[in-house]
Amino acid sequence: MRISECDPATQERVREICQELFHNNYITEFIFAPNESLKKANPSYSFIMLHFDVIEELLDQCGWRLHHDDSAGVLYLSSEYVKAKTVLNKMESYFLLALRLLYDENRTKASASGEVFVTARDIVEQLTTLNAVAEVTKQDRERALRTLANKNIISRMTGAWGDIDVRIAVLPSIVCAISPEKTKAVREMISVNAREFTQNDEDAREDDDSQEDEDILRDDDMSGDEDTPGYEDAPGYEDTPGYEDVREDDE
Repeated sequence: MRISECDPATQERVREICQELFHNNYITEFIFAPNESLKKANPSYSFIMLHFDVIEELLDQCGWRLHHDDSAGVLYLSSEYVKAKTVLNKMESYFLLALRLLYDENRTKASASGEVFVTARDIVEQLTTLNAVAEVTKQDRERALRTLANKNIISRMTGAWGDIDVRIAVLPSIVCAISPEKTKAVREMISVNAREFTQNDEDAREDDDSQEDEDILRDDDMSGDEDTPGYEDAPGYEDTPGYEDVREDDE
């Protein structure tokens, strides 16, 4: 069936659904109302499944592809056009990674109906454990959470977005937003970056220590005086153990 063959009410609802997909990208089978821990059926999801062929064809003509992950109960869009893709900043990407890891860790011990709940504190602690970030400001935290909520990846249950203990439901759309392969690749990248940072930090400290030792030797040499007792016995640069190595390192 084509959209032109649908009645006016259905056509209007299709338009509304397409706008919802463009704005949120993900539509889940179940949704949560604020301050409610029980999920309920999502009428938008039900409507799309009832008119899937019509909506799929319409979106395809606009350069969009409608996907359905039946096991997760998620509908979402993709496009080959780069300008149509959502670009997350670094902190938002890290939050997405942490949410996927927390979702996988907690899904086995989730509530009977399968919901996974976390707090902003849990996310920050996950990122700290991964050595992904040294610090997350309240502003960055709130911006990242709002962005992911607008894309229907998380839903706020209780508390304000800026609260460190805001309670969040991680929606099953998280499994479509970042795949296991991507999750593994990003974790490995963070691990490599953390090791390189640690090594560079250690090298920098060693260079600082070497420079400090050299400065001390220079001060001793410049302050030396032939009339000073023991001056002749004081070691010069060339007699100092490791001096040549230090100079080569500095070069």
